[in-house]
Amino acid sequence: MKRINKILSFVFCLPWTLYFNFKYLPREQALKLPIVLFKPSLLKTKGTVKITSKKIYFGMIQLGVKHVSIYPNNGFIFENKGGEIEFKGRCVIGSNSSISIGDKGKLIIGDDFLATSTLKIVCYHYVKICERVRFGWDCLVMDTGFHPLKSQLTGEFIGKAYGPIKLGKNNWFANGTLVLKNTETADFCIFGARSILSKKFDVEPYSLLVGSPPKVVKTGIYRDMDDCTEVYEAYEG
Repeated sequence: MKRINKILSFVFCLPWTLYFNFKYLPREQALKLPIVLFKPSLLKTKGTVKITSKKIYFGMIQLGVKHVSIYPNNGFIFENKGGEIEFKGRCVIGSNSSISIGDKGKLIIGDDFLATSTLKIVCYHYVKICERVRFGWDCLVMDTGFHPLKSQLTGEFIGKAYGPIKLGKNNWFANGTLVLKNTETADFCIFGARSILSKKFDVEPYSLLVGSPPKVVKTGIYRDMDDCTEVYEAYEG
């Protein structure tokens, strides 16, 4: 039944999928329909979207697909005001999610990216996500605060309200993580639930960081993206 519902959802959204692929991609790529949209809300479709992968196939990029039963199946919000989005391979972003790109923003999403529900990406400057990254539910990636601050004494702006974000490969960001401007992470790192990231984390790979700001609490561990299914046992307390 789940597979049937997914097929029906795709058929219903086929017009938007066709429009999106043929608007943004070269014809030889667009014919394969590599980008599939589920219940999309296309606010602005300016700028560019490109796929830089040697292998192009149907449905390699799925935006808005329902994965999580307890979250609403309300699709995907897309807004590109003139910036650039680059997909380097397979990408799955679940329902109740959105991407907003400013006119000068550049978003790079590495191969084998997964966020099952409620991911918001706001990119008005620069966001790079390396390969094999995972996001839990209710996460936000935002490279700008939109509103720069001024000095009370001089009335001049203090610094910038935006900054680049660079996320290392095989990172896992647990539920409720907030990734802000000037964040940079090492490869093979895990950030605990409700983490707030806003700086460069100069830590060893295979580190677990928790708290806000996150601090290393354990090293020598990682999430195996190919083998991480929990096997539950009944409670007998």
